[in-house]
Amino acid sequence: MKHVGVDTSSKAIHVVVLDEDENLIKTYKAECSIKKSFKDRFPELMDNFARILVEDINIDTVDYAVIEEPIFAQNRNVVRILSEVVGAVWGTICLSDISAQLVDNGTWKKNILGSGKATKDDIMKYATEKWGDNFPEQDYADAACIALYSVKENKDGGT
Repeated sequence: MKHVGVDTSSKAIHVVVLDEDENLIKTYKAECSIKKSFKDRFPELMDNFARILVEDINIDTVDYAVIEEPIFAQNRNVVRILSEVVGAVWGTICLSDISAQLVDNGTWKKNILGSGKATKDDIMKYATEKWGDNFPEQDYADAACIALYSVKENKDGGT
């Protein structure tokens, strides 16, 4: 049984796969050209994500996926863009016949780290202690903790 955690932005989608024993299986990053406008880079970003999902991850062995909900930002354009990426990721995962849910960042942080207000440093420290030095970027550590949230929720029958 595999669990996927997904952390999104307008420029990259970080994906981490864990097994049911909380072991880190693999990390992935879907990227796009940042020199383009969001409208122009969105198809490239989603195509790269779909390719990872279909070609790199054996989707037949993935049981659950959890995607971090868009975070609240003062700039409504940022919220709109993040919402579009999250929605497209969620739709792509659902079309792959993988059970998926969205989770608020405060919820997964509280569940995994004990505080819904855990900092980036707290997350990186936890992830590195649990899985080693496998996180060249913060977003991988976030995605790993989101995948761990999936493992824990599904062990308890929560999703």
